Amino acid sequence: MSTALTVFCALHVAAASSVDTRFAQVAPSAHEVAAFARSPGCSRAVILIHGLRIHPISKLGVVRAAFSDWQTEASSLVKQLERDCDVYAFAYAQTAPADEIAEAPDLGDSVRRVQLLGYREIVLVGYSAGGVIARNFVEDNPDAGVTKVVQVCAPNAGSGWASLPSLCKQQTEFLRSLTKQKRLRALDTRASRMLPPKVEFVCIVGTGTGTGDGLVAKRSQWSDDLQAQGVPAVAISDTHWHILHGKKGVDLIASLIRDTQPRWDRARVLAARKEILGSP
Repeated sequence: MSTALTVFCALHVAAASSVDTRFAQVAPSAHEVAAFARSPGCSRAVILIHGLRIHPISKLGVVRAAFSDWQTEASSLVKQLERDCDVYAFAYAQTAPADEIAEAPDLGDSVRRVQLLGYREIVLVGYSAGGVIARNFVEDNPDAGVTKVVQVCAPNAGSGWASLPSLCKQQTEFLRSLTKQKRLRALDTRASRMLPPKVEFVCIVGTGTGTGDGLVAKRSQWSDDLQAQGVPAVAISDTHWHILHGKKGVDLIASLIRDTQPRWDRARVLAARKEILGSP
């Protein structure tokens, strides 16, 4: 992480929440929370939300919020996005289930601060578990000001890897919330909470291993319930860990943010389902 982001990373709200979080403006430059600023003429803000972070050596990486390398101003993704967006990053400790992180006030407060700056568009880019958090947030807060969500390799229907023993007991609840059993139960419980029609939503489906991205299966990344709502999906032949660092993935994310993502009709969903998932 760059020195600027370390110094200026914002919004520690542990006193208001049991989960430590941070929020920072990373492009065009890092600002203290009180000094967030909209670039002149900029109408779009992008908020980057990371996913699972493995900390095999120190538990501090689990209990303290930390930004991923792709969320910093030095990353290829941020450099690409800052051409026509202001970019922010949200980080969270992984000591609670992903669903609780989405429900906590911290993310909502962060989105509200950005909305008050006057952007016409606020886009959430949720990677992996961050995609689940972004989805739950817009379902529960349809009037928060978010205009688009881009999910990147999100385990909407869970991942078998999340069932493996945790290397850090403080991270166990977070990991378990991403298992197939927990995610399918959550989808069933939340079945009445649809994506707001006014919020564009798109899934990036990693297919680098054929059946998925090496961590999340294709059918989980673009789950049946999202297909039923006409959510578009774009496949990319890449792996879970590389997609945010390679030029192909970075360019795709930037284009999906820039271009409109209307809901698909049933015929287009079925055609894409056959092409991406291999199912009629």
